Amino acid sequence: MKNFFIVICFILLTSFTIKSKINLLPDGTYVAVLDEKYKKMELNDFEFTVQNNQFVIKKADKLETFEMEWLDENSFVVKGYTESVSPNTFEQNLLKDYRPTFNIFKNNKNEYKFTIGTENEKEPILAGKLVQTVNQK
Repeated sequence: MKNFFIVICFILLTSFTIKSKINLLPDGTYVAVLDEKYKKMELNDFEFTVQNNQFVIKKADKLETFEMEWLDENSFVVKGYTESVSPNTFEQNLLKDYRPTFNIFKNNKNEYKFTIGTENEKEPILAGKLVQTVNQK
């Protein structure tokens, strides 16, 4: 009984001290490899670069640079990509209820599992993994 009490106390005490793992993307080039479900909807993998909180992506044979805004240690928005740079009144009202973000929930060396949508959303807009291909220094 004493061992059971010690185990319960240990679990309770450690459950309040565990912090979530920080999943900030380091500067580099990434390929977003989408889950098969999204590829069946004819959505394609895409490549982008992160450099000094800038999100650079090629769209229609043109490089576009957007500002990244980290909301916490695991989620960020890309102004001009996941949301409007200067939203009108209608868009502002939508963003109050639903703000799609890049959410990174697991990383393993150079691979980061992600979703685009809200955190813990059952049916995100996109999901897959971000694979870092080139390190920037």
